Amino acid sequence: MAPEVDLNKCEGCGNCIDVCPADVFEMENDKASVTRPDDCLDCGACAEECPPQAITLED
Repeated sequence: MAPEVDLNKCEGCGNCIDVCPADVFEMENDKASVTRPDDCLDCGACAEECPPQAITLED
C-alpha cells in the first residue's frame, strides 16, 4: 500500500514527515506530498498522526 494525501484536507503541519520512518513524504507548496511511495512500510503512522485526516493508505 502507499499513502495518499487529500490536498484539500492537508493543512501542511508536517506531522507525516516527522513520523514516517521511510521518508516517504516531502512538503510541496505547503502541502504534504508522497514522493517515494515505493519506500512505504505500511506502518500507518502518517495517517494516525494527521490531524485533519488527510492521509489514507491505499492498495
